[in-house]
Amino acid sequence: MHWKGELSELIEAVRPDDPTATITLRHDHAAAAVEKVTTGLASPSELIDWAQAVHFEDRVDIDERHQDLLTQFLVEVSTPELFEPVTPAVCQRWLYALRATPESLTKAVGG
Repeated sequence: MHWKGELSELIEAVRPDDPTATITLRHDHAAAAVEKVTTGLASPSELIDWAQAVHFEDRVDIDERHQDLLTQFLVEVSTPELFEPVTPAVCQRWLYALRATPESLTKAVGG
């Protein structure tokens, strides 16, 4: 689920050959995608396209431990016309929120 290459490659990765297979979106996947914008490796419009591809793909499950946060992230980023434009400042806020999960804090302190 990590966005490492072109958007088309990600979309193909989300659509595996097995029609029953699913992929689980975790908070670190979302954080890595947002970080691409904050570091200038991707544009906000590319992040919107990524979020739409993930949000509207039936075979993507959302990690239950962070379901509320990830669902809110996907909805807001995939539909900026309903919330706010996806800007570097918005991405910084999302990056902070996605990295501030209890699980990521535990990893950061070596737990």
